[in-house]
Amino acid sequence: MSARKLEVNKKKDHRLSRRLTVDTQEPYINIRPIIKKADNEAAYTLSEAYADNILLNWITGAIKDESKKFAIYQDIFKVLIRTAASESREFAIQMNGCKGVLLWSEGHSEVLSVGNVMGKRRLWGSLGGLATMRATLIHHRQLAKMKKTIMDGRNHLSVNFIGVLPAERGHHVGSCLLKYVLTKADEVQLPVFAEVWGNKCLSWFQKFGFEVQANKNLSDKEEVNIYYVVREPCCIPETPIISTPADLMAALNLEPPREDSFTANN
Repeated sequence: MSARKLEVNKKKDHRLSRRLTVDTQEPYINIRPIIKKADNEAAYTLSEAYADNILLNWITGAIKDESKKFAIYQDIFKVLIRTAASESREFAIQMNGCKGVLLWSEGHSEVLSVGNVMGKRRLWGSLGGLATMRATLIHHRQLAKMKKTIMDGRNHLSVNFIGVLPAERGHHVGSCLLKYVLTKADEVQLPVFAEVWGNKCLSWFQKFGFEVQANKNLSDKEEVNIYYVVREPCCIPETPIISTPADLMAALNLEPPREDSFTANN
C-alpha cells in the first residue's frame, strides 16, 4: 500500500475514532461574549424572552402598539448589552448563537436596569410619557435601594438579565448560562444577587440555591411583584481573599471591555 493511501486511512480512522467517542446525548455548549455584530441578535433574544414580563409591561404600559413595543424592547436591550460590555466583554454572554443571553456584573458597579436608557435621548423619546418615566425611575431607585440594603457593602456578583428564545426553552440553555456565573462566584467565594419578577421565575432561581431576602409590589394599581434573591457561594478551599472591587475584578480574571462599548455609551 502506498504512503499516500496509508495517510488517508489514518485520517479516516482518526475521524471515526472522534465520532465514536462523542456522547450524542450531551448537549452542545458554547458560551461566549457577545460581539458587536451579534448585538441585534442578542437583543432580539432578550426581547422575545421578556415580551410578557410583568415589569417591562408595567414600565411600557402606555405603548399599545405591540410591534412598536417590541422594537423599543430591542433598543433597550442593545443599550444594556453595551453597558454591560463596557465593564468587561464577559459581562454580556450568549450561548450557542444567541439561543440564550445573560447580562451580569460586579456587584459594586452601577445598577443595570431599564433606567440605564434614560441618558439616551433618542430612545427615551420613543418611550415617551410621564407615566413611563415615573415607572422607570421608581423601579431603578427601588432596585438600587434594595440591593444596597440587602448586600450591606458585601462584595458580590449580580445577575441582571437572563433570557432564552421560546423555542429553546427546556434544553438547559438558561441553566448553563446561570451556572457559568455561579461557577465564577464560587471560585472567588462571593454571593450572587438577583432581582426576580414573578413566581415562576422565582421558583427557577430557587432551584440553584437562591433565597428570597425581600419582596416588593411596585404598583398600587396592579400586581408588579418583585423578589430580591441571594445565593451564597459553595465552599471551595484556598480561594482568594477579596477586600476591594479592584481585587474582585482581578480575581475574576475577566476579559477587557469591548472597545465599541465606550463610543456606544458616550
